[in-house]
Amino acid sequence: MTKFSFNWGHGIIVTFILFGAFMAYFYVNMSKENIELVGKNYYADGQAFQQKINEREQTEALKAKASLEFSSDFQQAKIQFPNSVATGILVFYRPSNASQDKTLRVSADSAGLVFITTPFLVKGPWNVSLSWEKDGKNYIEEKRIQVP
Repeated sequence: MTKFSFNWGHGIIVTFILFGAFMAYFYVNMSKENIELVGKNYYADGQAFQQKINEREQTEALKAKASLEFSSDFQQAKIQFPNSVATGILVFYRPSNASQDKTLRVSADSAGLVFITTPFLVKGPWNVSLSWEKDGKNYIEEKRIQVP
């Protein structure tokens, strides 16, 4: 009866087999991942990007801007519009899942306040933008949040 001895040749073969198994596992899991970093209308969005830059610059020049705040549990949002602004559009963009994106039209009360419940905010990163119009100009306030 011969005794089996483990030598460096066997080690190389075992290493290649383990590496191949890891790569197969990695490929199968990554191919099931759904990553939606590019929107459906990316070309039109790219063309409108200069307009968005202009809106940001106009917003920076304002003395009274809109404010967007969230409760500590991210279940409610509070918007304070500047004077003489009554409506706006609030967009919740989820970078990793386009089906969770939300666009809401909001209307302020007489004090310029809006309260919105946000139970749809799930754990992870969100980009939130609030846009409004005043005196014929468009403005945008953007915020990136991390829901715990």
